[in-house]
Amino acid sequence: MRKIRGIILYITPALLLCQDIVVSKILHTGNSFTKDYVILREIQHPIDTLLDTMIAKQDRNRLINLGIFAEVEWRVIPLENMTYQLEYKIIENSKLIGGRFIGAVLPAYEEDLGWSFGGGGQLRNFRGRNESIGIAFSRGGRNTFGFQFSNPWISGDHISLNGDLAIMDYAHPYLNYEIGIKTIEFNMGRYFGENVKTSLGFEIEDWKFLADSLSRYQYFAPQGSFAFDTRDIYSNPTKGILIRQSFYSRIDINNENDNNLSWIQSISIYRQLSELSVKKPLILAFGFKTKTNFGLKDHRFQSVLGEANSVRGWSYPNRKNYLDSSQSYRFGYHLFIASAEVRKVVIPRLPIEDLYEFGMNIAYFIDIGFTGQAKYFQIFQNIPMFGTGISLQFQLPFVNVMRFDYGFGFYKNKFIDRSLHLGVSYKI
Repeated sequence: MRKIRGIILYITPALLLCQDIVVSKILHTGNSFTKDYVILREIQHPIDTLLDTMIAKQDRNRLINLGIFAEVEWRVIPLENMTYQLEYKIIENSKLIGGRFIGAVLPAYEEDLGWSFGGGGQLRNFRGRNESIGIAFSRGGRNTFGFQFSNPWISGDHISLNGDLAIMDYAHPYLNYEIGIKTIEFNMGRYFGENVKTSLGFEIEDWKFLADSLSRYQYFAPQGSFAFDTRDIYSNPTKGILIRQSFYSRIDINNENDNNLSWIQSISIYRQLSELSVKKPLILAFGFKTKTNFGLKDHRFQSVLGEANSVRGWSYPNRKNYLDSSQSYRFGYHLFIASAEVRKVVIPRLPIEDLYEFGMNIAYFIDIGFTGQAKYFQIFQNIPMFGTGISLQFQLPFVNVMRFDYGFGFYKNKFIDRSLHLGVSYKI
Protein backbone atom coordinates (compact mmCIF):
# COMPACT_ATOMS: atom_id res chain seq x y z
CA MET A 1 0.00 0.00 0.00
CA ARG A 2 1.27 3.46 -0.81
CA LYS A 3 1.27 5.84 2.14
CA ILE A 4 1.84 9.56 1.72
CA ARG A 5 2.07 11.46 4.99
CA GLY A 6 -0.11 8.91 6.75
CA ILE A 7 -2.87 8.95 4.11
CA ILE A 8 -3.81 5.68 2.40
CA LEU A 9 -4.83 6.23 -1.21
CA TYR A 10 -7.87 4.39 -2.58
CA ILE A 11 -9.10 4.57 -6.14
CA THR A 12 -12.61 5.89 -6.59
CA PRO A 13 -14.99 4.57 -9.28
CA ALA A 14 -14.58 7.81 -11.22
CA LEU A 15 -10.81 7.35 -11.43
CA LEU A 16 -11.28 3.77 -12.62
CA LEU A 17 -12.68 5.13 -15.87
CA CYS A 18 -9.73 7.32 -16.72
CA GLN A 19 -6.65 5.13 -16.28
CA ASP A 20 -5.33 1.63 -16.86
CA ILE A 21 -5.14 -0.27 -13.60
CA VAL A 22 -3.06 -3.44 -13.44
CA VAL A 23 -4.13 -5.79 -10.65
CA SER A 24 -1.07 -7.58 -9.25
CA LYS A 25 -2.58 -8.75 -5.96
CA ILE A 26 -6.02 -9.86 -4.73
CA LEU A 27 -7.04 -10.28 -1.12
CA HIS A 28 -10.16 -10.41 1.04
CA THR A 29 -10.66 -9.01 4.52
CA GLY A 30 -13.29 -9.10 7.23
CA ASN A 31 -13.98 -12.81 7.64
CA SER A 32 -13.10 -14.11 11.09
CA PHE A 33 -15.09 -17.36 10.99
CA THR A 34 -15.71 -18.33 7.37
CA LYS A 35 -12.95 -20.50 5.91
CA ASP A 36 -10.80 -18.69 3.36
CA TYR A 37 -11.34 -21.32 0.68
CA VAL A 38 -15.12 -20.71 0.78
CA ILE A 39 -14.41 -17.13 -0.30
CA LEU A 40 -11.50 -17.75 -2.67
CA ARG A 41 -13.41 -20.24 -4.83
CA GLU A 42 -15.96 -17.51 -5.62
CA ILE A 43 -13.33 -14.95 -6.75
CA GLN A 44 -12.54 -15.22 -10.45
CA HIS A 45 -10.74 -11.96 -11.26
CA PRO A 46 -7.25 -12.81 -12.61
CA ILE A 47 -4.03 -11.20 -11.39
CA ASP A 48 -1.35 -9.45 -13.45
CA THR A 49 -3.97 -8.10 -15.81
CA LEU A 50 -6.03 -4.95 -16.23
CA LEU A 51 -8.85 -4.42 -13.76
CA ASP A 52 -12.17 -5.69 -15.13
CA THR A 53 -14.90 -3.96 -13.12
CA MET A 54 -17.53 -6.35 -14.50
CA ILE A 55 -15.69 -9.39 -13.12
CA ALA A 56 -15.13 -7.62 -9.79
CA LYS A 57 -18.85 -6.90 -9.51
CA GLN A 58 -19.70 -10.50 -10.41
CA ASP A 59 -17.29 -11.72 -7.72
CA ARG A 60 -19.01 -9.46 -5.21
CA ASN A 61 -22.45 -10.74 -6.27
CA ARG A 62 -21.37 -14.38 -5.94
CA LEU A 63 -20.11 -13.75 -2.41
CA ILE A 64 -23.38 -12.07 -1.43
CA ASN A 65 -25.37 -14.92 -3.01
CA LEU A 66 -23.73 -17.34 -0.58
CA GLY A 67 -26.21 -15.93 1.92
CA ILE A 68 -23.77 -15.80 4.84
CA PHE A 69 -22.45 -12.21 4.64
CA ALA A 70 -24.24 -8.98 5.55
CA GLU A 71 -22.44 -7.09 2.77
CA VAL A 72 -19.47 -7.33 0.40
CA GLU A 73 -17.65 -4.39 -1.19
CA TRP A 74 -14.67 -4.20 -3.51
CA ARG A 75 -12.00 -1.53 -4.08
CA VAL A 76 -8.53 -1.13 -5.58
CA ILE A 77 -5.53 0.21 -3.65
CA PRO A 78 -2.32 1.54 -5.26
CA LEU A 79 0.93 -0.27 -4.44
CA GLU A 80 4.55 0.90 -4.41
CA ASN A 81 5.34 -0.68 -7.80
CA MET A 82 2.61 1.32 -9.59
CA THR A 83 0.28 -1.68 -9.75
CA TYR A 84 -2.85 -2.16 -7.69
CA GLN A 85 -4.33 -4.45 -5.09
CA LEU A 86 -7.94 -5.59 -5.56
CA GLU A 87 -9.58 -6.02 -2.16
CA TYR A 88 -12.93 -7.60 -1.30
CA LYS A 89 -14.14 -6.25 2.03
CA ILE A 90 -16.52 -8.67 3.75
CA ILE A 91 -18.95 -7.77 6.52
CA GLU A 92 -19.53 -11.00 8.42
CA ASN A 93 -21.65 -11.64 11.49
CA SER A 94 -19.53 -14.25 13.27
CA LYS A 95 -21.55 -14.16 16.50
CA LEU A 96 -23.15 -17.50 17.36
CA ILE A 97 -26.40 -16.42 19.03
CA GLY A 98 -28.25 -13.90 16.89
CA GLY A 99 -25.65 -14.21 14.16
CA ARG A 100 -24.97 -17.65 12.74
CA PHE A 101 -27.74 -19.21 14.84
CA ILE A 102 -31.27 -17.97 15.15
CA GLY A 103 -34.02 -19.75 17.04
CA ALA A 104 -37.23 -19.07 18.89
CA VAL A 105 -40.38 -20.57 20.35
CA LEU A 106 -43.23 -18.72 18.66
CA PRO A 107 -46.69 -19.17 17.16
CA ALA A 108 -46.67 -19.69 13.40
CA TYR A 109 -49.39 -19.29 10.79
CA GLU A 110 -49.86 -21.19 7.52
CA GLU A 111 -52.53 -20.24 5.01
CA ASP A 112 -53.71 -23.80 4.50
CA LEU A 113 -53.43 -25.18 8.06
CA GLY A 114 -53.86 -22.20 10.39
CA TRP A 115 -51.99 -21.53 13.63
CA SER A 116 -49.39 -23.77 15.25
CA PHE A 117 -47.17 -23.21 18.25
CA GLY A 118 -43.64 -24.47 18.14
CA GLY A 119 -40.04 -23.58 17.76
CA GLY A 120 -36.77 -24.43 16.22
CA GLY A 121 -33.61 -22.91 14.95
CA GLN A 122 -31.20 -22.73 12.08
CA LEU A 123 -27.42 -22.66 12.22
CA ARG A 124 -25.96 -21.21 9.05
CA ASN A 125 -22.32 -21.24 8.01
CA PHE A 126 -21.74 -24.27 10.25
CA ARG A 127 -17.99 -24.86 10.82
CA GLY A 128 -17.33 -21.79 8.64
CA ARG A 129 -17.99 -23.91 5.53
CA ASN A 130 -21.32 -22.44 4.42
CA GLU A 131 -23.16 -25.49 5.71
CA SER A 132 -26.65 -25.15 7.17
CA ILE A 133 -28.38 -27.20 9.87
CA GLY A 134 -31.96 -26.70 10.96
CA ILE A 135 -34.41 -28.29 13.38
CA ALA A 136 -38.08 -27.51 13.99
CA PHE A 137 -41.11 -28.74 15.91
CA SER A 138 -44.70 -27.56 16.21
CA ARG A 139 -48.12 -28.43 17.63
CA GLY A 140 -51.49 -27.17 16.46
CA GLY A 141 -52.55 -26.81 12.85
CA ARG A 142 -49.52 -28.90 11.91
CA ASN A 143 -47.76 -31.27 14.31
CA THR A 144 -44.20 -31.52 13.08
CA PHE A 145 -40.69 -32.59 13.84
CA GLY A 146 -38.05 -31.94 11.20
CA PHE A 147 -34.30 -31.87 10.64
CA GLN A 148 -32.42 -30.41 7.66
CA PHE A 149 -28.80 -30.29 6.46
CA SER A 150 -27.35 -28.49 3.45
CA ASN A 151 -23.90 -27.92 1.97
CA PRO A 152 -23.93 -26.07 -1.39
CA TRP A 153 -20.32 -27.08 -2.22
CA ILE A 154 -19.36 -30.21 -0.33
CA SER A 155 -16.64 -31.46 -2.70
CA GLY A 156 -15.21 -31.45 -6.20
CA ASP A 157 -16.34 -28.96 -8.81
CA HIS A 158 -19.29 -27.34 -7.03
CA ILE A 159 -21.00 -30.56 -5.91
CA SER A 160 -23.75 -29.97 -3.34
CA LEU A 161 -25.56 -32.18 -0.83
CA ASN A 162 -28.74 -31.60 1.10
CA GLY A 163 -31.13 -33.78 3.00
CA ASP A 164 -33.94 -33.70 5.50
CA LEU A 165 -36.25 -35.89 7.50
CA ALA A 166 -39.67 -35.02 8.84
CA ILE A 167 -42.57 -36.47 10.78
CA MET A 168 -45.86 -34.57 10.64
CA ASP A 169 -49.61 -34.92 10.94
CA TYR A 170 -52.41 -32.47 10.20
CA ALA A 171 -56.02 -32.18 9.08
CA HIS A 172 -56.29 -31.75 5.32
CA PRO A 173 -57.43 -28.17 4.62
CA TYR A 174 -60.26 -29.08 2.21
CA LEU A 175 -60.65 -32.89 2.25
CA ASN A 176 -62.09 -34.91 5.11
CA TYR A 177 -58.81 -36.61 6.03
CA GLU A 178 -56.38 -36.67 8.90
CA ILE A 179 -52.93 -37.09 7.33
CA GLY A 180 -49.73 -38.51 8.80
CA ILE A 181 -46.42 -38.35 6.92
CA LYS A 182 -42.95 -39.73 7.55
CA THR A 183 -40.34 -38.76 4.99
CA ILE A 184 -36.61 -38.77 4.38
CA GLU A 185 -34.99 -36.95 1.44
CA PHE A 186 -31.53 -36.69 -0.13
CA ASN A 187 -30.38 -34.63 -3.11
CA MET A 188 -27.02 -34.08 -4.78
CA GLY A 189 -26.35 -31.24 -7.16
CA ARG A 190 -23.66 -29.88 -9.43
CA TYR A 191 -22.88 -26.67 -11.27
CA PHE A 192 -21.84 -26.81 -14.92
CA GLY A 193 -20.07 -23.57 -15.67
CA GLU A 194 -21.33 -20.35 -14.17
CA ASN A 195 -25.06 -20.57 -14.86
CA VAL A 196 -26.21 -24.19 -15.15
CA LYS A 197 -27.32 -25.89 -11.93
CA THR A 198 -28.53 -29.48 -11.68
CA SER A 199 -29.86 -31.66 -8.89
CA LEU A 200 -30.88 -35.31 -8.61
CA GLY A 201 -32.18 -37.17 -5.59
CA PHE A 202 -34.98 -39.12 -4.02
CA GLU A 203 -37.50 -39.11 -1.22
CA ILE A 204 -38.98 -42.05 0.68
CA GLU A 205 -42.50 -41.32 1.93
CA ASP A 206 -44.96 -43.06 4.21
CA TRP A 207 -48.45 -41.50 4.00
CA LYS A 208 -51.46 -42.36 6.16
CA PHE A 209 -54.95 -41.04 5.38
CA LEU A 210 -57.57 -41.45 8.09
CA ALA A 211 -61.24 -40.83 7.30
CA ASP A 212 -63.89 -43.51 7.87
CA SER A 213 -61.08 -46.01 7.32
CA LEU A 214 -57.28 -45.95 7.23
CA SER A 215 -55.37 -45.91 3.94
CA ARG A 216 -51.60 -46.21 3.77
CA TYR A 217 -49.25 -45.38 0.89
CA GLN A 218 -45.51 -45.96 0.74
CA TYR A 219 -43.59 -44.29 -2.07
CA PHE A 220 -40.12 -44.12 -3.51
CA ALA A 221 -39.96 -40.69 -5.10
CA PRO A 222 -37.12 -39.88 -7.55
CA GLN A 223 -36.77 -36.17 -8.25
CA GLY A 224 -34.50 -33.83 -10.13
CA SER A 225 -34.08 -30.31 -11.46
CA PHE A 226 -32.22 -28.29 -14.07
CA ALA A 227 -31.77 -24.52 -13.88
CA PHE A 228 -30.22 -21.86 -16.09
CA ASP A 229 -29.63 -18.85 -13.86
CA THR A 230 -28.13 -15.48 -14.82
CA ARG A 231 -29.59 -13.38 -11.96
CA ASP A 232 -27.19 -10.87 -10.42
CA ILE A 233 -28.37 -10.86 -6.77
CA TYR A 234 -30.66 -13.66 -5.61
CA SER A 235 -32.17 -11.63 -2.76
CA ASN A 236 -33.26 -8.80 -5.09
CA PRO A 237 -32.43 -9.44 -8.77
CA THR A 238 -32.27 -6.41 -11.05
CA LYS A 239 -31.37 -8.27 -14.22
CA GLY A 240 -31.07 -11.77 -15.59
CA ILE A 241 -33.20 -14.81 -16.27
CA LEU A 242 -34.01 -17.98 -14.34
CA ILE A 243 -35.27 -21.03 -16.25
CA ARG A 244 -36.14 -24.15 -14.26
CA GLN A 245 -37.19 -27.64 -15.27
CA SER A 246 -37.95 -30.16 -12.53
CA PHE A 247 -39.76 -33.42 -11.97
CA TYR A 248 -41.16 -35.21 -8.97
CA SER A 249 -42.44 -38.79 -9.13
CA ARG A 250 -44.14 -41.26 -6.82
CA ILE A 251 -43.52 -44.98 -7.30
CA ASP A 252 -45.64 -47.21 -5.06
CA ILE A 253 -43.28 -49.52 -3.19
CA ASN A 254 -46.04 -52.08 -2.59
CA ASN A 255 -47.38 -52.03 -6.19
CA GLU A 256 -50.88 -51.30 -4.92
CA ASN A 257 -51.40 -48.04 -6.84
CA ASP A 258 -50.49 -46.58 -10.20
CA ASN A 259 -47.39 -44.42 -10.34
CA ASN A 260 -47.38 -40.67 -10.81
CA LEU A 261 -45.03 -38.02 -12.21
CA SER A 262 -45.28 -34.22 -12.05
CA TRP A 263 -43.31 -32.08 -14.51
CA ILE A 264 -42.80 -28.47 -13.44
CA GLN A 265 -41.46 -25.70 -15.68
CA SER A 266 -40.88 -22.06 -14.86
CA ILE A 267 -39.21 -18.99 -16.29
CA SER A 268 -38.55 -15.65 -14.57
CA ILE A 269 -37.18 -12.52 -16.25
CA TYR A 270 -35.82 -9.43 -14.47
CA ARG A 271 -35.08 -6.01 -15.93
CA GLN A 272 -34.15 -2.70 -14.31
CA LEU A 273 -36.39 0.04 -15.69
CA SER A 274 -34.49 3.01 -14.24
CA GLU A 275 -30.94 4.16 -14.95
CA LEU A 276 -28.23 1.73 -13.86
CA SER A 277 -26.69 4.35 -11.55
CA VAL A 278 -29.90 4.81 -9.54
CA LYS A 279 -29.48 3.46 -6.00
CA LYS A 280 -33.22 2.84 -5.55
CA PRO A 281 -34.14 1.34 -8.91
CA LEU A 282 -37.46 0.40 -10.43
CA ILE A 283 -37.48 -3.28 -11.44
CA LEU A 284 -39.79 -5.33 -13.65
CA ALA A 285 -40.16 -9.02 -12.79
CA PHE A 286 -42.20 -11.30 -15.03
CA GLY A 287 -42.61 -15.06 -15.05
CA PHE A 288 -44.79 -18.09 -15.49
CA LYS A 289 -44.98 -21.60 -14.09
CA THR A 290 -46.61 -24.77 -15.39
CA LYS A 291 -47.28 -28.10 -13.72
CA THR A 292 -48.26 -31.17 -15.71
CA ASN A 293 -49.38 -34.40 -14.07
CA PHE A 294 -48.89 -37.85 -15.61
CA GLY A 295 -50.18 -41.18 -14.36
CA LEU A 296 -52.37 -41.66 -11.30
CA LYS A 297 -54.86 -38.86 -10.69
CA ASP A 298 -55.50 -39.04 -6.95
CA HIS A 299 -57.66 -36.21 -5.57
CA ARG A 300 -55.61 -36.30 -2.35
CA PHE A 301 -52.58 -34.99 -4.28
CA GLN A 302 -54.23 -32.42 -6.53
CA SER A 303 -53.18 -28.77 -6.69
CA VAL A 304 -55.11 -25.62 -5.85
CA LEU A 305 -55.16 -22.00 -6.94
CA GLY A 306 -55.41 -19.16 -4.47
CA GLU A 307 -52.56 -18.58 -2.01
CA ALA A 308 -49.18 -16.86 -1.65
CA ASN A 309 -47.42 -18.91 -4.33
CA SER A 310 -50.14 -19.22 -6.97
CA VAL A 311 -52.78 -16.50 -7.44
CA ARG A 312 -52.64 -13.93 -4.68
CA GLY A 313 -55.70 -12.09 -3.43
CA TRP A 314 -57.53 -15.37 -2.77
CA SER A 315 -57.77 -17.12 0.59
CA TYR A 316 -56.61 -20.73 0.69
CA PRO A 317 -59.62 -22.97 -0.14
CA ASN A 318 -61.45 -24.88 2.59
CA ARG A 319 -63.86 -27.81 2.56
CA LYS A 320 -66.81 -25.55 1.79
CA ASN A 321 -65.02 -24.26 -1.31
CA TYR A 322 -64.12 -27.79 -2.42
CA LEU A 323 -67.70 -29.07 -2.09
CA ASP A 324 -69.08 -26.06 -3.98
CA SER A 325 -69.25 -27.14 -7.64
CA SER A 326 -69.23 -23.49 -8.74
CA GLN A 327 -65.64 -23.22 -7.40
CA SER A 328 -64.23 -26.30 -9.14
CA TYR A 329 -62.03 -23.95 -11.21
CA ARG A 330 -59.72 -23.72 -8.17
CA PHE A 331 -58.76 -27.43 -8.10
CA GLY A 332 -56.94 -29.60 -10.61
CA TYR A 333 -53.99 -31.74 -11.62
CA HIS A 334 -52.52 -29.30 -14.14
CA LEU A 335 -51.61 -25.64 -13.55
CA PHE A 336 -50.54 -22.57 -15.47
CA ILE A 337 -49.67 -19.45 -13.47
CA ALA A 338 -48.31 -16.14 -14.80
CA SER A 339 -47.24 -13.17 -12.70
CA ALA A 340 -45.82 -9.70 -13.17
CA GLU A 341 -44.44 -7.32 -10.55
CA VAL A 342 -43.14 -3.77 -10.71
CA ARG A 343 -40.79 -3.41 -7.73
CA LYS A 344 -39.49 -0.16 -6.30
CA VAL A 345 -36.47 -0.40 -4.03
CA VAL A 346 -37.28 1.72 -0.97
CA ILE A 347 -34.27 0.77 1.14
CA PRO A 348 -31.25 -0.59 -0.76
CA ARG A 349 -29.53 -3.58 0.83
CA LEU A 350 -27.37 -2.42 3.75
CA PRO A 351 -25.71 -3.94 6.83
CA ILE A 352 -27.37 -2.87 10.08
CA GLU A 353 -24.74 -2.37 12.80
CA ASP A 354 -22.33 -4.14 10.44
CA LEU A 355 -24.07 -7.42 11.36
CA TYR A 356 -27.44 -7.94 9.68
CA GLU A 357 -28.41 -7.50 6.05
CA PHE A 358 -31.61 -5.55 5.40
CA GLY A 359 -33.44 -4.10 2.44
CA MET A 360 -37.00 -3.28 1.43
CA ASN A 361 -39.09 -3.15 -1.75
CA ILE A 362 -42.67 -2.20 -2.42
CA ALA A 363 -44.28 -3.82 -5.45
CA TYR A 364 -47.49 -3.89 -7.45
CA PHE A 365 -48.44 -7.36 -8.71
CA ILE A 366 -50.81 -9.07 -11.13
CA ASP A 367 -51.35 -12.85 -11.10
CA ILE A 368 -53.34 -15.06 -13.45
CA GLY A 369 -53.96 -18.78 -13.10
CA PHE A 370 -55.59 -21.71 -14.90
CA THR A 371 -56.18 -25.22 -13.59
CA GLY A 372 -57.98 -28.31 -14.83
CA GLN A 373 -58.74 -31.97 -14.32
CA ALA A 374 -58.37 -33.43 -17.83
CA LYS A 375 -55.56 -32.92 -20.37
CA TYR A 376 -53.09 -30.10 -19.82
CA PHE A 377 -53.86 -27.87 -22.81
CA GLN A 378 -57.58 -28.08 -22.11
CA ILE A 379 -57.07 -25.87 -19.06
CA PHE A 380 -56.80 -22.83 -21.36
CA GLN A 381 -60.42 -23.40 -22.37
CA ASN A 382 -61.37 -22.50 -18.80
CA ILE A 383 -61.87 -19.01 -17.42
CA PRO A 384 -58.77 -17.87 -15.47
CA MET A 385 -58.51 -16.56 -11.93
CA PHE A 386 -57.00 -13.09 -11.44
CA GLY A 387 -55.35 -11.45 -8.46
CA THR A 388 -53.83 -8.02 -8.02
CA GLY A 389 -52.46 -5.99 -5.14
CA ILE A 390 -49.47 -4.63 -3.24
CA SER A 391 -46.44 -6.48 -1.87
CA LEU A 392 -43.98 -5.40 0.84
CA GLN A 393 -40.72 -7.33 0.44
CA PHE A 394 -37.97 -7.41 3.07
CA GLN A 395 -34.44 -8.79 2.64
CA LEU A 396 -33.45 -10.35 5.97
CA PRO A 397 -30.88 -12.73 7.44
CA PHE A 398 -31.54 -16.46 6.91
CA VAL A 399 -34.13 -15.87 4.15
CA ASN A 400 -33.63 -14.20 0.78
CA VAL A 401 -36.88 -12.32 1.23
CA MET A 402 -39.94 -12.17 3.48
CA ARG A 403 -42.99 -10.66 1.84
CA PHE A 404 -46.44 -9.51 2.87
CA ASP A 405 -48.91 -9.44 -0.02
CA TYR A 406 -52.38 -7.92 0.16
CA GLY A 407 -54.52 -8.53 -2.86
CA PHE A 408 -57.95 -8.75 -4.43
CA GLY A 409 -59.24 -11.78 -6.34
CA PHE A 410 -61.42 -11.68 -9.46
CA TYR A 411 -63.23 -14.31 -11.51
CA LYS A 412 -65.41 -13.72 -14.58
CA ASN A 413 -64.69 -9.99 -14.20
CA LYS A 414 -66.25 -9.98 -10.73
CA PHE A 415 -64.63 -9.29 -7.38
CA ILE A 416 -64.65 -12.53 -5.34
CA ASP A 417 -62.18 -12.37 -2.46
CA ARG A 418 -59.42 -10.45 -0.72
CA SER A 419 -56.54 -11.84 1.32
CA LEU A 420 -53.27 -11.09 3.12
CA HIS A 421 -50.43 -13.51 2.36
CA LEU A 422 -47.07 -14.20 3.99
CA GLY A 423 -44.28 -15.68 1.86
CA VAL A 424 -40.61 -16.44 2.49
CA SER A 425 -39.46 -16.33 -1.13
CA TYR A 426 -40.29 -14.26 -4.18
CA LYS A 427 -43.41 -15.22 -6.09
CA ILE A 428 -41.37 -14.63 -9.27
